Amino acid sequence: MGEKGLAGVAPTIVVNIDAAVETPKPEPQRAVEATAAVTAAPATSSDRGGVGDGQKKGVAFFDLDHTIIDTNSSWHWMQHEIHNGRVGAGFFFTALYWFARYAAGFGAGAERAGAEAAELYAGTAEEELQHEVERFFHKELAHRMRPGCAPVMHKHAAAGERCIICTSSWQHPARSAARLFDCETDPADVISSVMEVDAAGMLSGKIAKVAFGDGKYHVTKEWADANDVDLMQCHFYTDSMSDVLLMEKVGFPIAVNPDARLRAHAKERGWEIHDWGIAESQMKKPRYSYGCLNFSGAAAGPG
Repeated sequence: MGEKGLAGVAPTIVVNIDAAVETPKPEPQRAVEATAAVTAAPATSSDRGGVGDGQKKGVAFFDLDHTIIDTNSSWHWMQHEIHNGRVGAGFFFTALYWFARYAAGFGAGAERAGAEAAELYAGTAEEELQHEVERFFHKELAHRMRPGCAPVMHKHAAAGERCIICTSSWQHPARSAARLFDCETDPADVISSVMEVDAAGMLSGKIAKVAFGDGKYHVTKEWADANDVDLMQCHFYTDSMSDVLLMEKVGFPIAVNPDARLRAHAKERGWEIHDWGIAESQMKKPRYSYGCLNFSGAAAGPG
């Protein structure tokens, strides 16, 4: 899976990614700027009469990057793969472009970068990659959960509502995050993009399911239908305008530390806006130097 570079001509690149990135509905309420999740924890569907009166029980869906955690897990994984020699400068700059667009709330079209990323893992054993991602999450991201997230999850759990991770990331980081951050862990209950796996358990390099942008709504609706869940009884927590279609389709959309476009849209729609803070361990935004980047991309571009 390694990429051949141009020997002796790779530049040293210093990047500060955080500087570049970081059915009728219910009667809208005035947008709420919650500064502490404990005091601003939202009403559950049981609080609003959705549970115990013969109706379907609600579910709380949680986006991962910049929502459950205060950073972008895919960006940290990219650093990991660069150091492992799997990713070259060609794909690095493509990814950097899409990370910046996503942070600004312009994620439409990111599936093309996703297709190229999937190609990098063609021929890799899925179980092997899952174990590697699991170790990576425990080492690099276990300490990055937003402090306001856990109290909200606990409130939903206490109300008998399921907490489901709902991310555009691949199934491997999504499953790792679900285990690490107390969401449901059955693979069937982890909503994410999916890399195709062949009969031998090897990644094919193709995408089986897309949860980018509007695709997140479609895969979530598929899951909800299979689980007899009414989205109008559900909460969805996210930071990104890229997820706005799913926000429009649930009964209780909540913008968490939102990007500028989502913040403006949430205020216009009367949605709750929460500030869940940043992890205490994020004392300083790191800068990364990659002097070993090569100039190869994936073997073939996205189809």
